[in-house]
Amino acid sequence: MTENNHIVKRLIIPMHDNSEFFSENADYAVIDLDAALIERIKKLAVVVRQMKAYKISEFNCACDFRTADWDAEPDDGKVAMKEFEGRMECSTLNVTDSDFFWSGYYKHTDVRWETDTVLIKSLDEPDVLDEREACGEEEVAA
Repeated sequence: MTENNHIVKRLIIPMHDNSEFFSENADYAVIDLDAALIERIKKLAVVVRQMKAYKISEFNCACDFRTADWDAEPDDGKVAMKEFEGRMECSTLNVTDSDFFWSGYYKHTDVRWETDTVLIKSLDEPDVLDEREACGEEEVAA
């Protein structure tokens, strides 16, 4: 995993949008980060701190969009996913001083989508960051 084009970390993070009526939406973004993109996110966070800015945004199409597949068998105790049939535009990586997220629009609409935020420190953790909903067994509230 020393070459820049090798996947170093995978993120599976929930998405939400600004419309309660829009039904052609994706549920999750799957992002495979290589070493270069991880380094870029970390550097942008440093610049945000140095400039005392809220965030830096840049176009980035690293997201692969998926929908929950409630009819399929769970995937390691989490909801299975299937290919998202729709299209996105204006996909943007947004980096703050401590976290990052993607945003954009569903193609040919004014419906804006956004992923959940991811802490920058989680980029140093070796495992896949999988924020999919638990499926199958009932979760017990503590």
